[in-house]
Amino acid sequence: MDREETLKEVAYYEDFKGYLRCQVCPHFCKLKDGQRGICRVRKNLDGKLFALNYGECSSYGVDPIEKKPLRNFHPGSMIFSVGTVGCNLSCGFCQNWQIAKGEPQTITLTVEELVDLAGRGDSIGVAYTYSEPMMWYEFVYDAARAVSQAGLKNVLVTNGFINPEPLEALLPYIDAMNIDVKGFTEKYYKQACGGRLKPVLKTVERAVKAWHVEITTLLVTGLNDLPEEPRIYLNEVFYPNCIEKY
Repeated sequence: MDREETLKEVAYYEDFKGYLRCQVCPHFCKLKDGQRGICRVRKNLDGKLFALNYGECSSYGVDPIEKKPLRNFHPGSMIFSVGTVGCNLSCGFCQNWQIAKGEPQTITLTVEELVDLAGRGDSIGVAYTYSEPMMWYEFVYDAARAVSQAGLKNVLVTNGFINPEPLEALLPYIDAMNIDVKGFTEKYYKQACGGRLKPVLKTVERAVKAWHVEITTLLVTGLNDLPEEPRIYLNEVFYPNCIEKY
């Protein structure tokens, strides 16, 4: 992933006490020269922070929109789905760990190629999915603008673990999101996912004001499946603002 054509300087980072501090997600990774972040796809190279996976595609295909899963966003339609490598969480139950944490083969897509693929056949646009699209942020941002300008839809399937500023920058170009809320306590996020709940809640609270949003939660036996937890979470935190409440 260090090939020259896949490097893109990250928009959100700062010099911080001899390190580069990434500001894309709430980990705020502090990186010395040559170090990568938790996501594995951002690296300090000679005093600049670069995304290593710009345009690098590990998975693609045309899927029913319900597979994202989105139940009430253009039901019955098809969408071109695309993903990369890397993730900023470390869930022990990950279904796509080969691309999230492994070293899969990839192909390089340009923004123009993606727009062309997304406009073929019955596809209504692009779903950024499979791996974590916020860790493909630099490419997703450029692609989402072009896809939107082409009159097509942009869908994010995301863990929601992103900082407010990059989230806001994407806001004008996204039409729908499925946010995978992993669990309902900070303890669960820390122990099972290597992250934090509060930033995810902030993402959901912001997203429902602008986009069509649906929530997915994978219940893991003995970890986050207490009967009262999902009910408390949805009723007290999101209702009545959440577009989809299950």
